[in-house]
Amino acid sequence: MARNYESLSKQILDNVGGRENISTVMHCYTRLRINVKDSGLVKKDQLEKLDIIGAQFVGQQLQVIIGNDVKEVYEAFIDASGLQPEAAIEERIDVTLPKKKVSVKSVLSGVVDGVVGCMVPILPMLVASGILKAIVLILEQVGWLRGDSGTAVTLSFVADAAFYFLPVIIGGFAAKKFGANVALGSMMGAALIHPSFTSMVSEGASLSIWGLPVYSASYSNTVIPIILSVWVMSYLEKFISKHSPKSLRSILEPVLTILIMTPLMLCVLAPLGAIFSTGFANGLTWFYETFGVIAVAGFCALVPWVVMVGMHVGTVPISIATIASTGMDKLMMPGFLISNFTQGAACLAVGIKAKSVDLKSFAFSSAFSNIVPGVSEPGMYGITLRYKTPMWGAMIGAASGGLYFGLTGVGSFAFLAPNIFALAGYAGTGKYGSNLLNAIIGILIGMVISFVATMILYKPDNEN
Repeated sequence: MARNYESLSKQILDNVGGRENISTVMHCYTRLRINVKDSGLVKKDQLEKLDIIGAQFVGQQLQVIIGNDVKEVYEAFIDASGLQPEAAIEERIDVTLPKKKVSVKSVLSGVVDGVVGCMVPILPMLVASGILKAIVLILEQVGWLRGDSGTAVTLSFVADAAFYFLPVIIGGFAAKKFGANVALGSMMGAALIHPSFTSMVSEGASLSIWGLPVYSASYSNTVIPIILSVWVMSYLEKFISKHSPKSLRSILEPVLTILIMTPLMLCVLAPLGAIFSTGFANGLTWFYETFGVIAVAGFCALVPWVVMVGMHVGTVPISIATIASTGMDKLMMPGFLISNFTQGAACLAVGIKAKSVDLKSFAFSSAFSNIVPGVSEPGMYGITLRYKTPMWGAMIGAASGGLYFGLTGVGSFAFLAPNIFALAGYAGTGKYGSNLLNAIIGILIGMVISFVATMILYKPDNEN
């Protein structure tokens, strides 16, 4: 039976404390991500009785897991609440709302929420870029397209534009997320990749502002430097706005913000973000090289739990940084890919063994959802996690396939959603010529073991 999006959205709104309790709301591929002001006003037990897959908190963010039709529910929710898409409503001073306690957990949750809030809106762009690059590569490999042809060159630079101008695009969305001026956020991102700056960096020329040395680094393809800079800018902009005469505010606010932020970003914040991103990517590389196949197998097995707590979007900047730094991601992208396939195999096994006709139908559709579009939540919450033993089967299969990935050095050359089409991102040349074949073999190993393990472990008598 089709969902009534209008009714469902109004029910969700009622159970999250109404419009007044919402700071921002956005969505990813399967979840409504609602940042609430007071989590105590959310009726989570009532939410879970609605026509949704599940609901959970990650910090102050309430994640309502909808499934494949999240976009329709999101649009109905926006209409019902009167909110602007991906924009904050005015905060209300309400003495009944408790002050948030500052703790390590709250700080980490805030950091994750900030990064995820900036990354979720650009995921379609990243996916489109990865698919375009994969299409060009495949067409070149089968001889249907020459690398120097107009079509190949055009599609390649269009695909690369998403990553080259990443600081500009994220700058705008980060400003929206943190309540700053969107144009100024984009301008700060553009400054990081301006041709004059990038050429000086490539030539090794020194640069300074107000006598302060500018850190020489390339910021195209980066995420953290601009997010950190715009986050600080949001506080500076509000401070300047508050203390500026109303008659001059429209001039003083943007000019003073840029004048102060330029040295602060180029000399301090962006370098710190770049060092952090490079360090994290190098750390993952060290982790992979030190623990090798064990690291890959372990991560592949644990991916469902990363998805379950809603942290999977937070891995996007890590994967991007790794690909930009080393040329391929041998941990994140392969882990999510094989996990979706093994979850699909586990759902397929449940569909075969299940006695209930409804469960059979749901299990088969969930297997399709995992493998083809790469949406794992319906199968995970409705099948594998719900009946537990299929989850063990999926994890065993993912670890087995991940072991093969680690032994053969399988990696993804592009950021792609983890579904059947993502295999195009594993096609390589030269020493990576067998990368795609090894990726397929690893997935088949994982799916077969996951299917067999689930067939053994899952007991239809426990369906009720």
